[in-house]
Amino acid sequence: MFARATVEICFIEPITFDQLREVFPAARSANLGAPNLEQVDWGVLDYLGWIHPSGHQGFVIVPIQGELRGLTLRRMMNHSARPRSHMCSWCHHVYRGRGTAMFSTEVAGSDGRRRIGNYICSNLDCSLRIRNLSSDPPTYMPETIELKHKVWRLQNSINAFMARANLLADLL
Repeated sequence: MFARATVEICFIEPITFDQLREVFPAARSANLGAPNLEQVDWGVLDYLGWIHPSGHQGFVIVPIQGELRGLTLRRMMNHSARPRSHMCSWCHHVYRGRGTAMFSTEVAGSDGRRRIGNYICSNLDCSLRIRNLSSDPPTYMPETIELKHKVWRLQNSINAFMARANLLADLL
């Protein structure tokens, strides 16, 4: 038979604003629009994600092999006249209406000529969604799998997105 793989839940460790600036060296401190890091509940986050106050840019920090990696995203909201069900491609949370947004990032090494994108929770709160800690809106189709498997799927989805963007090339 098949051997069952063990799934390890690893949370992001608390980070400082200086570490945040190291992850995103091209952005000035004022341009990050970072949340207050002292008020973040680090015990429930698989990654740190936030939306810039302008609403058009998102930032994600992910721990990969003991190193913090950053992902700068461009957010395009879904403003269709008819709301449809959408599913986040990272956490698989299903929304009845406009809960997801198209997030895209530049592929490293393409000199800005190529972008990839995914529909992701519009507030980048997938870690809270898989733990049922965010109640607005409740899930349209609840899942019955264990939390550790949801976390594993979320981490794999983020890693696959970063690999497609050539942001993990130096680790392979």
